[in-house]
Amino acid sequence: MPPRCERLPNGLKAVLVPCEAQSVAVGLFVASGSRHEDRRHAGISHFIEHMLFKGTEKRSSLDITLAIEGRGGMFNAFTCEESTCFFAHMSDEYFAEAVDILADMYRHAKIDPGEFAKEKEVVIEELRMYADEPDTVAMENLQKCLFPGHALGRPIGGYEETLRPLDAAEMKAWIKAHYVPGKTVVVVAGSFDEAKARELLGRI
Repeated sequence: MPPRCERLPNGLKAVLVPCEAQSVAVGLFVASGSRHEDRRHAGISHFIEHMLFKGTEKRSSLDITLAIEGRGGMFNAFTCEESTCFFAHMSDEYFAEAVDILADMYRHAKIDPGEFAKEKEVVIEELRMYADEPDTVAMENLQKCLFPGHALGRPIGGYEETLRPLDAAEMKAWIKAHYVPGKTVVVVAGSFDEAKARELLGRI
């Protein structure tokens, strides 16, 4: 069947791609990428990507991992210029669980201050690692030349000097403003019931 793209009643845009398979992949794309950041918040989208794996109001980080990878699924995320994406690929029998986990991370991330402080150091160390990779440095310099003075000319991960001042309250405010259905697209591909998919996605 051809892909279907529709706007659900809750404002979420859904792209449904049913195909012959015994698994299903769910990707949640939020319009919060590096191009949406001002200079002061450079890197916050990528930092949020890290933090959403640290637990929600009802699930610990371990709970989240076991719910996907403990069932043989694949679970990951990435941040680019246009968006931040969280995705899961599992046996189709766990479709509802995959949507529930992603929705919980998307809507109810805890952003614990202690975890926030620890993960900030992880993200900053990641930036330092990239600074030692010639191909990454070359690409970032090219972007800077192509888009001088624009958000697209900045590294997706931001800078240590923009990440250091961030606090948990500021991150929560960013999530509240950007992690909303009207700025989110969810893609479902594989083996699933379309009516069930609409019902589950409509609860996000």
